Amino acid sequence: MYKRTFEIVTIPAQDRNWDRNSQLEQEKCKEVYIKIGKEYNVVMEICISKTMDLTLLISGNRVNVKRAKQMIIECNQTQIKTTITQFPKEHRNKLLGKQGLNLKSIEKRTGARVQIPCMKNSSDIIYITGTKDSTKKVDQELEEMIFKLKSKIEKEITIDQRHYGAIIGVKGEKVRELQKIFNVQIIFPSSFEARNNLVKIRGLNDDVNKAFKSLAELAEVLDEINYVLEIPIFKQFHKLSAGKKAVFIKKIREETDTRIFLPREGDNSDVIKVMGNKRKVLIAYDMIKEVQNEIGDIITKEMVLGNVKVRNAIVNLGNKFIQSIKEDYGDNVTLNLPTVKEDNTIVIKGPEDDVKNVITQIQIMVDEVHKYVYDLKVNPKFHKYLIGTNGVNVKKIRYLTNTRIIFPSKTDSTNENITIVGKKENVNKAIAKFEVMITGIGNVIEEHVEINEKYHGTLVVNQKEYLHKLEKKCGDVKIEFPNLGAGDRVVISDSKADATLSKQRLLDHVKVLENTIRAVVNVDPKYHNYFVSRRDEIINRIINNCNGVSITFPKTTSSNSAVIIKGDKINVEEAKRKIEEIVKDLKIIIEVTMNVLPKYHHHFVTQHAEVINQICGKHNGVTVTFPEVNSNSRKVLIKGHKDYVEKVKNEIDDIIIDLRRSSGAVSATHRGLRDSVPSIKKKTDMNKNRNLR
Repeated sequence: MYKRTFEIVTIPAQDRNWDRNSQLEQEKCKEVYIKIGKEYNVVMEICISKTMDLTLLISGNRVNVKRAKQMIIECNQTQIKTTITQFPKEHRNKLLGKQGLNLKSIEKRTGARVQIPCMKNSSDIIYITGTKDSTKKVDQELEEMIFKLKSKIEKEITIDQRHYGAIIGVKGEKVRELQKIFNVQIIFPSSFEARNNLVKIRGLNDDVNKAFKSLAELAEVLDEINYVLEIPIFKQFHKLSAGKKAVFIKKIREETDTRIFLPREGDNSDVIKVMGNKRKVLIAYDMIKEVQNEIGDIITKEMVLGNVKVRNAIVNLGNKFIQSIKEDYGDNVTLNLPTVKEDNTIVIKGPEDDVKNVITQIQIMVDEVHKYVYDLKVNPKFHKYLIGTNGVNVKKIRYLTNTRIIFPSKTDSTNENITIVGKKENVNKAIAKFEVMITGIGNVIEEHVEINEKYHGTLVVNQKEYLHKLEKKCGDVKIEFPNLGAGDRVVISDSKADATLSKQRLLDHVKVLENTIRAVVNVDPKYHNYFVSRRDEIINRIINNCNGVSITFPKTTSSNSAVIIKGDKINVEEAKRKIEEIVKDLKIIIEVTMNVLPKYHHHFVTQHAEVINQICGKHNGVTVTFPEVNSNSRKVLIKGHKDYVEKVKNEIDDIIIDLRRSSGAVSATHRGLRDSVPSIKKKTDMNKNRNLR
């Protein structure tokens, strides 16, 4: 007689894959456990609590009870079930990943299936189907992901735009490497953002801090080795001869090991740029200033503001006042405004002529300030529209209303005040004109369009030309591209009437880009000149015949043989075929020389080389080059296809033979006339003598 053993197994409701309200599924579950009891020869008593927990009482032989219990546990663990978990809706895109790759990876690792509701569903619930172990693994991964997402931060770092290329690298290689090392996202500002020196770093707190530190160190190094300083040029410096300027600049370059850039002729710029190591740039700056001071006749003048009210108004304007003066007279002069309450003196320093002009201008402004000052409040995002390209709008209003208009500096992106100074009636006119412009800007709406990020670079590079075409059809339009790595959404700002049309035009342009392919054909550099000579005559002919494909040859000094062709597939292949055919013909081009007496050259080259052009036209564009006039050279160069060069040579020989024959007959005629003169004379004399006799 064996000793009877009892075991109790409890299975929570959440671990079972059947509906608590389904009687049928409950019965099926009971049948499974009773079957296990019969198989292992044990008694199985089943009890379901109010909370739907399942309790099994197993009794029988100790070994059989132990085996039955193990079987029940294994059966429960391998049973496929669906569980519910919470996942924030705003982070669903991160769970899915690009093209759903992240979610697929989770399912592959855990063996469970994750079902996410559609985006329209506002619920945070997602469903996980699988075994107990697999669903538990998914739960753990999701909890870890939520923790990381909630721990993510964004930090901004100021980096000069000049260094972006060095940090991003060729085709983004360097920035991708940085992102991989620190496990962060680095976003550079788009060309349209006003605060375009701010680079954003997104990721986990520790990772962002490490990336921030690394970028700060990199920016500091780049600042140190690529420091740029702009030095205003005095008018007197312009008066120096080109030779003297070159001597000054060469000496400073050599002594400081810096790069110094003078404005080109016709350039409106009035600054010298110095670039290099920061310490050396500052030395070069002092040297250039010293040279300019020697030749610039620098003076310092003081101007006393008699009226306290005027003094306070100018001091309150502060940097706006100085900025307004420098807009007209550049950075040649420096102004120091009063700082102490009782002080009414402005100190002006610079070249004598500029200082005098500035004093006159300040006096005018003093009179204007004494008359009327008004601060017009306008949303800062509208300021750039009101100023216009290169200040065209604000300059026009200043001229028409005889007022001085001062906008906040570009770095002050929160200041709403536009200061208008002048007679009251003129200020009111300026305000009215601004209000009309603001109303027009208020009619501008934004349209969003999704464009694959890989086309953004091409669109931004060609933006100026493309926008010019778009403006002709759609009026004033502004296109803003997202930051690097920030997605595909492009914002179009235009009037309500033209926004949709602008959007469609942009999409049409993108469609062209999508159908554009790039092909490379290798052309030996020795043949490049044939294509690019005579103002790209051959290239332009191919482009016109192939519906405007783009053909780019390497620089003339380069040994690179790759010629790049861009356009739609059919036209690119046709252009490639034409170039290859021309190269094939060029490979059988030969050069020969023949001797032609200089006295015959004139016949071939007179009347705009009519004879030569006729010969070359008959023989497939062979070129014939005669020596320069009065060179006494006999060598004539013939260049072209080997099948035609010999024919041209023979034809020139035939013409020369004809010229010799014709010149020989003429000579014979002259010689006959010369020989016959004495005999005629003799005959005449004999007749005279006969008559005398």
